[in-house]
Amino acid sequence: MGTTYRFLSTVDEASAVLNWFRELADRPVESVREDGVLFYFREFGSLDSDAKKSPVLNVFLPVRKRGVLTTIGEVHFLATPLSAFHGLNKINKRFRAWLAENPCVYSHGPDFAHEWDFFLEGSAKNWDPEIYALPEGMADLQRGSYFVAANDNDSVLDRVCRALELRGVEGVQRLTTRCNGLAGGVQRDR
Repeated sequence: MGTTYRFLSTVDEASAVLNWFRELADRPVESVREDGVLFYFREFGSLDSDAKKSPVLNVFLPVRKRGVLTTIGEVHFLATPLSAFHGLNKINKRFRAWLAENPCVYSHGPDFAHEWDFFLEGSAKNWDPEIYALPEGMADLQRGSYFVAANDNDSVLDRVCRALELRGVEGVQRLTTRCNGLAGGVQRDR
């Protein structure tokens, strides 16, 4: 199994994570995807059809959803075991240290003070990796912004939005489904 890191940031601030990897001496090959960036470190080995046997990592960038929710960013070092790629393992350790310079806002650790749990919605607290907040993400959290896991589906987001509306949170954009008069047609509003 690879190694995963999670971070809170604003959508704009997430570029700090990308820039951290872009500024490495071992410059990775970058492949931009709709939901983030894939970095391939060709100096550490060749690509394999199985990503777990390749020196690659995925960065999933935060996005704004439903007007008031921001997804939690994620970095996945896919190689398994990571020690199979010595150079990538060193980068992993350096990234972990860099990320840990920021406040940890969620952990499953037994002595962790859960002061920010109220703002982590959906399945955000169901995953093992700790969550660190970059400066602007921390400022948003302190202002009462809400964060969800990147893979939370529409059903989960609808449940979160209903709860936020009951709390009096303004600006919630719920996904509604209604018949539009066409034979069996459904119209979805975001």
